[in-house]
Amino acid sequence: MTTGETIRRVRKSLGLTQAELGAIVRLTQPAVSQLEHDGPGVHDVRVLRRIAKALQVPLAILVMDAGEEADVQRRQLFRAGIAGLGFAATGGNSPAVREPVSAGSKVGSTDIERIVRSINEIHGLQLMAGGDRLCDIATNEVRYVEQLLDAGSYTESIGKALTSAGAEMMTVAGWVHYDAGHWAEAKRYYADAAQAATTTGDGIAAAHAWINACLLSYREGTRPQEGVRLAEAAQLAARREGGPKLRALAAIREAEAHSVLNDRQAMIAAVNRAHRAYESTRGHDPTYLDHLAEAQLSGFTGLSFMRLGDHRVAATYLVAAIDGTAMYPRERTAWQIRLAQNHVRAGAFGEGCELLNENFDEISKVASTRLQTALNGIADDLRHHVSVAEVQEFFERWTDR
Repeated sequence: MTTGETIRRVRKSLGLTQAELGAIVRLTQPAVSQLEHDGPGVHDVRVLRRIAKALQVPLAILVMDAGEEADVQRRQLFRAGIAGLGFAATGGNSPAVREPVSAGSKVGSTDIERIVRSINEIHGLQLMAGGDRLCDIATNEVRYVEQLLDAGSYTESIGKALTSAGAEMMTVAGWVHYDAGHWAEAKRYYADAAQAATTTGDGIAAAHAWINACLLSYREGTRPQEGVRLAEAAQLAARREGGPKLRALAAIREAEAHSVLNDRQAMIAAVNRAHRAYESTRGHDPTYLDHLAEAQLSGFTGLSFMRLGDHRVAATYLVAAIDGTAMYPRERTAWQIRLAQNHVRAGAFGEGCELLNENFDEISKVASTRLQTALNGIADDLRHHVSVAEVQEFFERWTDR
């Protein structure tokens, strides 16, 4: 990971544009762009010191000697520190050190805005760091919102907004726990989120909770029919106010549930509905869905075709997902794993392992129990094919990792 890439990833995790960062450090937007592309400025410690101060990260995360060992140290430092970077830079306290809410403390719009920023921050960090490192942060944020609801003093309108924000915080907590493999906790968060959203009449928050709960229902083919019902409920909840991305996400989750049921016709109908929704302009999407690019929709479509056994079509969509998520290296790695999985299931063992071997450092260290579980499954499928050269190379690296 280069200095420029590190600057870019931290900047984007904080929701800053290049122009905004430039205004803070008294550089033009083109100058910041050059830094992020490893221009001459990355060798000027004085410039990097200003950048580090603006991003509120240690200077050491930007200044690093050349060489493979130094690059490994940079990656480790970034992985260790990324979970707390956003909260420090947005001016808020880390969730781990929030002050307890005193009885009768007045809650206002500023508190709601702070919670919404934290929701967006966790979503962004999950895309870069994975859920395994974010569970404690999300859990503490949920507790903080619950304290505000239980002990705070607020008007009816603030109470409604706080409950809606709490529902979204519970959903994001459920998602990082799901990514970390803590499915029971994820299910509990989703149920609480749906209840809170329904209580306050927030269709968007309810839809988001049901969309994520849908994933749990068809995990490993356990209750796919329930997944269809949850995705349908999410689409109904999002129909009135939900924007293109929310409605598309709900429809593509329905498609995935149908693929688990091996219902090709229903799956394709849901896929088409998802892509039509994405192209529409009606409704409002919350900011945490800004990251949902068409490439990710392609990835989810690819997963649906993979489950049906249509590996050729699946590969086309998964390649599009990889190509379209270059700005989120961790997300790109996730789609590379799924493409390799698709190749292996299709019997193209060498092709699948070639992809794994080319990107082994990122793939083997991705901080997601969910994705590591998928990798273990791929390894199990490959054990009887070690006579293939690429498979043998993969296992040599897999054993030494």
